[in-house]
This record gives sequence, C-alpha cells and structure tokens, in this order.
Amino acid sequence: MKPEFLNRAQEALKSATTASINAFKGGDDLDAAARRRRILIFGGLAALALIAVISVVSRIGGDNNVSVQSNTTQAVSVIPIGAHTFHPTVALNGEARPQRDIQVAAPATGVRILQLLVDEGDMVRAGQPMARLDMTVAQAQIQAAQANVAEAESAAVRARGEYQRADAIRDSGALSTEAIEQRRAAMVAADARLAAARAQRQEVNGRMQGGYVRAPAAGLVISRTAEIGRSVDGQILFRIAAGNALEVAARVAESDILALQEGQSATFTLVDGSTVEGRLRRLPASIDSQTRTGEALFALPRGSRVRAGMFLRGQAELASRDVLAAPQSSIFYDSGKAYVFVVDAQNKVHRVEITAGVRDGDWVEILGGVQAGQRVVGAGAAFLQEGDTVRPLDAQQQQPAQPATGETQLRGREG
Repeated sequence: MKPEFLNRAQEALKSATTASINAFKGGDDLDAAARRRRILIFGGLAALALIAVISVVSRIGGDNNVSVQSNTTQAVSVIPIGAHTFHPTVALNGEARPQRDIQVAAPATGVRILQLLVDEGDMVRAGQPMARLDMTVAQAQIQAAQANVAEAESAAVRARGEYQRADAIRDSGALSTEAIEQRRAAMVAADARLAAARAQRQEVNGRMQGGYVRAPAAGLVISRTAEIGRSVDGQILFRIAAGNALEVAARVAESDILALQEGQSATFTLVDGSTVEGRLRRLPASIDSQTRTGEALFALPRGSRVRAGMFLRGQAELASRDVLAAPQSSIFYDSGKAYVFVVDAQNKVHRVEITAGVRDGDWVEILGGVQAGQRVVGAGAAFLQEGDTVRPLDAQQQQPAQPATGETQLRGREG
C-alpha cells in the first residue's frame, strides 16, 4: 500500500476523533440538547473516517503485494508395481493323536479282572500281560471244550472201526455196497466232528491267553478303563499308541492343499511356547463340502513332549517365489472385488480391478489387472474418484518423520 493514502486516512480519522472530543468537552454555554446533536454529528464523521480507512486498506495494493494461490490437488504417495519375493506359509491347527491307535479288549466274556499290571504312560512290548483275569469260569469253558474233544475222538474211533470191519468183508457178500458206504460216511463225519471239537478247544485256550489280557503290539499305553473287580464283556480296557508314534491331524484350506508336498516340514507350537517339527505324512484324501478343508497328517518325532490329545498350532513354509505385489494399504475392496488406483503420466488416477493372491506380511500378490512398472496410489487414496488429478509425493516426502536425536531431542523434551 502507498504511504500517502494511508497517511491521509489516518489524518482524517484523527481529525474526526479530536473534533468529537472537543465537542464533548467544550461548549459549556450550549444547552444539553445542542451538545448531544454536536456529539452525534462528529461521532458519525469519525465512523465514516474509519470505514474509509478499512476500504482503503482492503482495496488499495502496494507495489510489493504478491498474489498467492493455494494448491488444492490431493497429495498422495505413489508406489510402482514390481517383483517381490514371497515366503508364503500355511497355517496348521490340529490335534495330536496316535498314528496307530490300538484298542485292547478282554479275550473272554463274563470274567472279572483280578489284577492290573500296567497303567497309563507305561511302555509295553508285544504279548506283555496287562491285566490278570479271574479264570474260574474260563476253566469251566476249557474243561467243556476238552470233554467235547474226548467225545468226538471216541465217536471217530468207533466209526472208523465199523467201516474197517465192513470193508474187510466187502467181497463176501455179507453186507451190501450201500451199507458199507454208509459206514464210510459215518467215519468221515466223526472225523469232522473231532476236528471241530479240537478247534473249539484251541479257540477257548487262545481267548483265555493263559488268563491274561495281553498287548497285541509294542507301544505306549495312552488310556486305561480297566478296573479291578469289573466284569468285562468285550469292552475296550486299554488304548495303545503303537510304537509311541504320534501325528497331528491338521485341517488345511482347499486353496493351500495343492501347495503342500509330502515330506515337507512344519513347525508346531506347544502350550508352553516350545516347538516341535513334524513332517507331512499324508495329504488330504478328500475335501469337506461344508468347510472346504481337508485333513493333512504330520508325523511327529518319537520321544517328543507332545501327548495324544494336545491341540497344536503351527505353520508350514512354502517355497519362496518372486511375484508382482502391492502393499496391502493400496488395495481396496468393493462388493467382494479388489481394486487399486493407477496413476497415469498426467497424474490422473484410474480405478482398476485386480486379482489378488496370497498375502505375505504387508504385501499382497497381484495375479492380474496391472502390470509391472505401473504406479498405484499408496497412502491418501481414501477420497479419490475416477479421473481425479493427484500430486505424487517424492521419496523424501513419503518418508515418515524421524525423531530428533542428541542435544536437539533433549531440548525438545525440556521445552
């Protein structure tokens, strides 16, 4: 603003103010009504002078005035689409269980348990006695089987003798051929009954196993329901983890099954934070139509701290691969479809739908929709629309502010 205009406005305001004061102080010879009229007149002049000053200040510019226009273009960070090394993993959750779960039942019915010889957590060998049975009833069954054998043996001897005597006089004509053949058939039937009786006796002796419940295979006893004095009628008395070999039955998503390979390792975490390594023993044989998952079996090493029934969480690392990727913050979703904002050469944004793949940390694999080298909006895309012009931030502007160090940082905390 030029000084002469400002000086004139200030002098006008000063003169009007002085006149108003003099009018208020002077004029003692005037009556009150005339004095009030004079004050109102000069007060109005002062107001007009003030308005004139404000108008001059707002309308008149000086030689040094500079017109500044604000930039309303939205500033955004821009990230180029490029290759990124992915280290994908598959989450695994499942229960530990025996690879071979052997259920041991009593060999006979209607007998009681007299003594328990093993308990949960014991290692047993094949054929080792696990419980002793009351053989009172069993002995009666054994004796009955032996009596049946003796009776069958006697009948077989008698039938064989009759046939041999009849066959000896075959040429004499004392007995007809039909009668001789009947005695021969009776002998064969008696031999068959004898064989059946002997088999029954062997079966009874085998079922009794000398009056013990025996382990059918070596392994770890993981469950015992047998109790002394309890009458058993075919119930399961013990469970054995054959060879003490455990596995994790983990549910795997349908999309991850094809990425797994038999023999690959997986790391499982126990409840105390310790870990154990397992290896994929069998891929899912089928997919559940409801959950779209399958059961994969991971074998655990023998002698680990894992116990049957534990619930384990783990993950399997897949092979590393280079893929096109974008940050998670650059990807938006609408009606179940993913899209990004692509920045063209004129810094205009365009909404482009993409096909997203697996995620690795803060990065998402891009399977289609954009190409390597294209620029996408990173931070600041929340209010963008198709065709908006943006102001890309340079690398230095995109870096977050670093905290002060040394003496400057100390002064800042003290201030």
